[in-house]
Amino acid sequence: MILLLCINGRNSILPTPFNVYALMKRYTRSDNVPGKVVIVGGGIAGCAAAISARKAGARVVVLERTDMLLGGANRAGRMNYNGKMILAEECKAMGVGEVHQALESITLHRGNIVDEEHAYIYNTAVAEPTIRRLLRDRGVELQFYKLVNKVFVEKGRFRAVAARSSSPVQGDAFIDATAGYGGVNNCRKYGAGCVMCVYYRCPTFGNRVSIATLAGAPELARYRADGTPGLMSGSTRLYKDSLDPDLQAELKAKGAVSVKLPAEMVDHSHQGKIGEIRTSRQLERLNMVDIGSCVMCVALHPMPLDQLRKLPGLRNATVEDPLGGTIGGNSVGKLSMAPRDDTLRVQGFHNLFVAGEKAGPGTGVDETISSGVLAGFNAARVAVGEEPLVLPTGTAIGDLVHFSGELMQTREGLGQGCSAGHGLYFERMKQLGFYTTDVAAIRARVEKAGVKDIFARTP
Repeated sequence: MILLLCINGRNSILPTPFNVYALMKRYTRSDNVPGKVVIVGGGIAGCAAAISARKAGARVVVLERTDMLLGGANRAGRMNYNGKMILAEECKAMGVGEVHQALESITLHRGNIVDEEHAYIYNTAVAEPTIRRLLRDRGVELQFYKLVNKVFVEKGRFRAVAARSSSPVQGDAFIDATAGYGGVNNCRKYGAGCVMCVYYRCPTFGNRVSIATLAGAPELARYRADGTPGLMSGSTRLYKDSLDPDLQAELKAKGAVSVKLPAEMVDHSHQGKIGEIRTSRQLERLNMVDIGSCVMCVALHPMPLDQLRKLPGLRNATVEDPLGGTIGGNSVGKLSMAPRDDTLRVQGFHNLFVAGEKAGPGTGVDETISSGVLAGFNAARVAVGEEPLVLPTGTAIGDLVHFSGELMQTREGLGQGCSAGHGLYFERMKQLGFYTTDVAAIRARVEKAGVKDIFARTP
């Protein structure tokens, strides 16, 4: 027997030491002992996977490198618009709507901006503790300050992972939910340097590490039109109290305010840096959304403070996130995807799944939750020796998983995105008849596909 130990991306084969022999033995259990799912990454994808795996009967451990859950969802705030609503309602119809419902419970507004309809805006100031309580109430074990940098793999089976100066954490199935943003080295190479974003915080907690990549899986990236790997985050956030009182009052009343930018301040080249997550019409406007802790400016390209403060209502505007965003960039993501099948199992591994950005070019909170739900359920099944589920393409989630997987097969495909909010995949949803605001029709389609309450079923 051998131990494959991967450290900092370097693979080495070592004789199996006696003191880790127990670690490498096949885990045997009686029928009444659940499997154990280990999730690396506590962003919104990892959280959704944890809930889904627990509902499927697994014991669940989440290892998060920082001191907080949710990752980028700590500043997203905006969900459910356009085709994203379909994904949310399908999750609920399939029996695992807890994360969506938790965020809906802290809704601040229902507010539309240009090209985005029927959105709701959750309060980012309390989102993380809300989801943390949800996971703990459901029996999920949370371990923070765990930057995993070692994996223990035997013949394509993950046995354990370990963080710096920590003992290995064993499991029966594993999920890589480490996303594709950062670290500092990538933001320097493909962006404007570290812009000190408030959610990834790489200088403090270390650069993210993909356990799939550590184990030898190929690492794929999205590409911009000019061939540069990675896309920049598409929004800037301002301190609410730095806005003029009249604008604050309007935002409080409406939730969202959109005003046309002067022609000289429009930068259409920004589209190539952020991808399909925003439309060209949004780039021509100042789209402000009250997300509770601050104001999100959707699609606003980074600009010097003196220029920003020339806009109506922003004469005292101060940037909350990213702190260094006025230097001409934002955090860089979409840099790490792993080839996988339609169950979200990583190719070449028996019990490793991916969720969120790791699973493909899908973009957004609703898309990320959807992949997390499927990965968590399938990891729980594999953990007890069951076959993983392929969702039918008669559902939007099943089609999104399949279509985004196809895009990952080619360089051209990796240049495109799969947002249910805009662009290529939203148009596909409309062409296939998935897009409707009739919740009863969405539920009926899920039932017709044979997957009503599927994620509420224990393997």
